[in-house]
Amino acid sequence: MSTALLAAIAVILCILFRILNVNAQPQKPAIWCCDNKFLDNILKISPLLNDPYIPTRLWGFSGHVQTILHSVIGRVKCPWPMGERVFLTLSDGTTLTYDMYQPLDTNFPDDISIAICPGICNTSESVYIRTFVHWAQYHGYRCAVLNHVGALPKVPVTAPRIFSYGN
Repeated sequence: MSTALLAAIAVILCILFRILNVNAQPQKPAIWCCDNKFLDNILKISPLLNDPYIPTRLWGFSGHVQTILHSVIGRVKCPWPMGERVFLTLSDGTTLTYDMYQPLDTNFPDDISIAICPGICNTSESVYIRTFVHWAQYHGYRCAVLNHVGALPKVPVTAPRIFSYGN
């Protein structure tokens, strides 16, 4: 191989390593809470939160590969889990909805529920949420998925506001 070709390959590999953040070191999470007693209780229940997150080297330190793979593979066959939509009317008249999905495999000894809050403008109908709920149901978990106010086209907005993380 020529020197120019080897240099080009080296540059491409350096760029890929930089984009994928492959050389990043695992970090212990920083957890903040204004109520130290509450935080201590949470950490006693789930000591795993104090451990550093050590992801898979190739795609774990960067969401780029995960995003690309899901956009290519995940949309081909996305399950549509069956659940029950729950409607709540808040004190200001806002209609809040969440969807409950029961576990499909009940052979697990623990009765665990997962609360899922999708990203901005996403709901239980989003592809990535449906995929995760399907996986969780088949592994014995119950899921409750928040639907942001104003994000579901078939649920009317009954208050003068829509969802925002600030309110």
